Amino acid sequence: TPAAWIALPEIDAARRLGRGTATRALPTDIDDRTFFLAVPILIEFEVAGFVRVGMPLERLAARRRDLGRRVAAGASLSALIALALGFFFTRNHTRPLARIAEVCRQLATGDFTARVNARRPDEIGLVATTVDAMAADVQRRILAEQRERERLATLLAAMADGVIAVSARGTIAYINRVAAELLALDLAAATDAPVARWLTLPPILDLHQRARAESRRVSGEIRLQAHPHDRVLAVSATPLTDARDAAFGVLLVLHDLTELRRLEEVRRSFTANVSHELKTPLTAIAAIVSALLDDPGMPRPDRQRFLTRIAAQGDRLHELVNDLLVLARLESAAHLLERVPVDLDAIIALAHETFQPVAAQKNIALVAPAEPADLVVPGDREALRLIVNNLVHNAVAYTPPGGRVELHLRRAGDTAVIAVRDTGVGIAPEHLARIFERFYRVDPARDRTLGGSGLGLAIVKHLVQALDAHILVESTPGQGTTFTVQLNLTLPTP
Repeated sequence: TPAAWIALPEIDAARRLGRGTATRALPTDIDDRTFFLAVPILIEFEVAGFVRVGMPLERLAARRRDLGRRVAAGASLSALIALALGFFFTRNHTRPLARIAEVCRQLATGDFTARVNARRPDEIGLVATTVDAMAADVQRRILAEQRERERLATLLAAMADGVIAVSARGTIAYINRVAAELLALDLAAATDAPVARWLTLPPILDLHQRARAESRRVSGEIRLQAHPHDRVLAVSATPLTDARDAAFGVLLVLHDLTELRRLEEVRRSFTANVSHELKTPLTAIAAIVSALLDDPGMPRPDRQRFLTRIAAQGDRLHELVNDLLVLARLESAAHLLERVPVDLDAIIALAHETFQPVAAQKNIALVAPAEPADLVVPGDREALRLIVNNLVHNAVAYTPPGGRVELHLRRAGDTAVIAVRDTGVGIAPEHLARIFERFYRVDPARDRTLGGSGLGLAIVKHLVQALDAHILVESTPGQGTTFTVQLNLTLPTP
């Protein structure tokens, strides 16, 4: 009945509160309880009736569990979507940042080829582009500096002078190969080492210290007497300053004057020798002439003996002047030897014929080749004659009586070999390197008693060089000497 309905708890609550609920078992249900929900129906703010719905609790619980599962599934799906979005965002932003950090570390260690290579329109892309541009600019600058340093090192290494750069800390910052050879230093060990440890020569250290202390270029000439080659060096020390005039080291430049000083010594020796060689016969001639003038009644035999001595001294002067003229022509740039076919057998035969009487007079066997070699070389006949004659003259002059002088001519490949071998006094090893110098004498006293101008081997050396040939000498003191001349059988290629 309506009154019974209104008495129901959910209806009553809905009437009073606007919404009512209740849970109870229906009269037909034993185990299942039902949940009821009631709300009033309002028409123009008046309660016209009630709407009541009911659902067993078991079914409601099942609906609730299903709804919970749905909510949990939705929440899990949402979490997965959020996680995927977060991973994508993190990957999209943190990986470029990690790459930028890695590239920066590589740049810091000196690998300027590293690049980010990230093309993005956002701020990370801008940072990556900036880092790549900076790395490329640094790489260009370093490569340019390395090329400049390599060019400078190449120039310094190619210099004929020795160069040593000493830092402000007193260490050898740079040393080129020439300086290491001049000072007999280990190039690798001396670099970056204290200068006082390697430059132990007091004159060089003194120049270095003076340049630092006086802030100006100082120079001097030193002789390395303890050096294996006894060198003479011109050393200049220049302080190095930067754009702000702050000193950062000293540059030492070493110029080898050894050959120049040797040539000066040779020139002085040559001048003294020429003066002596000219003065000796002139003095003898003057003394003999004076004696003849002071004694008009001198007996004819004595007068003849003096005149003979004058003639001999005149021949000596004539020979000396001729040899000097030959040397002058050979050393002149305008002097050119002929290049015509020359029969070497004829040159050897002429030398044998020329010196055979002299050798026989000294009881020396002068032996010529038994069979002709049939060798013709392109050269200058007079030059080849002078070469062979001077070598045979020396061999006969320095071979004692009873000795032997042999002339040899043979072919060796593309060269013709002329050898003059004697059994004379020989030459000590320390003199071999200098025997081709003008007026150099192994035994001056003995050489002058043998006659000659002292220029024969010097002329031979110049003629051999002018013919693009080679001369070798082998000698054993007390056993003899062999001079070997090697001539090309064909003209040299221009």
